[in-house]
Amino acid sequence: MNYKVLIIEDEPLLSAALRKQIENLQPNLIIDDELRTVADTVKWLENNPEPALIFMDIQLADGICFSIFDQADVSNKAIVFTTAYDEYAIEAFDINSVAYLLKPIKTNDLKKVFAKLEKVKKVVDKQIKSSSFNINYSQLAEEVTRQQNKFRKRFLIAKADSYKQIPVEEIAFFMVDEKLTLAVTFEHREHIIDWTLSELEEELKPDDFMRINRQFILNINAIDRLENYFNNKLIVKLISGLETSTRIVVSREKASLVKSWLDQ
Repeated sequence: MNYKVLIIEDEPLLSAALRKQIENLQPNLIIDDELRTVADTVKWLENNPEPALIFMDIQLADGICFSIFDQADVSNKAIVFTTAYDEYAIEAFDINSVAYLLKPIKTNDLKKVFAKLEKVKKVVDKQIKSSSFNINYSQLAEEVTRQQNKFRKRFLIAKADSYKQIPVEEIAFFMVDEKLTLAVTFEHREHIIDWTLSELEEELKPDDFMRINRQFILNINAIDRLENYFNNKLIVKLISGLETSTRIVVSREKASLVKSWLDQ
């Protein structure tokens, strides 16, 4: 059985561009169809029970794509969401999603998607050979989710002549200060750790921690409130005792995502 690749994108030019990118990166994959609407997608899913890897735009011609999942079974599908907006990332986590890509889609981001699938392929089925047609993308998506759920539970902190472990839930935020990464606990104790914020993003549970800007990753329980700032930006105010000398600013582009994260 050949596993289908489906593109759901209401803009024909963007759909054609994505098809070309996929074909260049994975020439062995068959792109079975290109759809434009929620209605057409539901119909396709009803008539195509085979597993599929789906590249799905969130805002379609006749509505938001999430309504598809109320009408059709996607349990054996793996979804790569593609969108020009970041405010739907929280909803995407609840679906069998492999990735959430912002438009314009970069080739390097697509490479990471296929690299992620390849990385877990051996875990899913040791008998899978090199042929892409033998990949069960649904199983791969489930394994990606399982792997991503192996989030860090503690950090081992090196002291002068000893080591101390700190549970993740005791850390209020991580910050970069003069090229050093600090883990700051709810007791406001600072510990230097040998991690970049980008590396920490991969290790921390996204329900509990978020990269707010280039300098801070915050524990959701460390946040007291958000305040409006100029140009549709936000200021994050931490709970009493955790105040920082550096103003924690959320960009206009990320403001809606931060609000959604806090409102779950």
